[in-house]
Amino acid sequence: MEQKSGIKGRRKERIRSLLELDDSPHTAVPPLYALSDRTTTFKEWGEGAAHDYSTDREPDPEALWKQRRGGWVDEGGGNKPRFASGFMRRTIASIVVFGAVWGIFAIQQPWALKAQAFITDALSRDMDFAAAQVWYEEHFSGAPAFIPIFGGEDQPAEKVTAAHDLNPPLAGSIVRPFAATMNGVEIMPAEASNGTLTVKSVDTGRVLSVAKEAQGGIRITVRHTGDITAEYGHLSGTKLAADDWVQSGDAVGWLEETENASVPLLFFAIMKDKTYIDPAEVVSFD
Repeated sequence: MEQKSGIKGRRKERIRSLLELDDSPHTAVPPLYALSDRTTTFKEWGEGAAHDYSTDREPDPEALWKQRRGGWVDEGGGNKPRFASGFMRRTIASIVVFGAVWGIFAIQQPWALKAQAFITDALSRDMDFAAAQVWYEEHFSGAPAFIPIFGGEDQPAEKVTAAHDLNPPLAGSIVRPFAATMNGVEIMPAEASNGTLTVKSVDTGRVLSVAKEAQGGIRITVRHTGDITAEYGHLSGTKLAADDWVQSGDAVGWLEETENASVPLLFFAIMKDKTYIDPAEVVSFD
């Protein structure tokens, strides 16, 4: 009994000490920041005005935008050009480019001829779809499915490096090799003929020019597929003109025997990537 009363007494003493501790004065902690009883709107703050805005009503942003949207567009200057003005600018630019190209082809000057050749080469060059497919597969792990010409995924793309097979322009043998001129060969017909020998196109292409040679013959330049340009020289005659299209095996011109009954020779040259190459490397002669 005496033990229990001792425990109760100690508890009472402990409670009394805690109560006395709570009644002790506390140190006041200052607030982090104080809010003002009066608020100022952004509009008042910008104008520098000071009035009791608590009685005003905040305007509806949507209603305010509808009222002043025309003024905002004009003041901001961010209005986009209309379709009509943009279409007119594109049309005028197209007419200027077309007129410039037409003028270049109408002028027969050395600088104009170079520009004509560049434009013609850019418009007639075939796109290498095989190389494009290989590039796509290397950088994007597969050819794009939305381009049908690339084919399906079951056929992996391989870049074509094999030489393009060309048909000989004339059945005969080379009597003046490429090493002697470094710009072409001269071909003698396989069989002598008292008539006319037809010179054929080695591949499909477009006639770039028909010109007279210094020796009196005719030289025809044809742009073929695969970045190949062929020259057919020493011709006696032709029915082709510039911008004509020929298929593989079509007649480019003809050879006739000269007055002294000498065998006519055909001059034949091939240019690839603006460099003359040996025609014997891409054409099989007998």
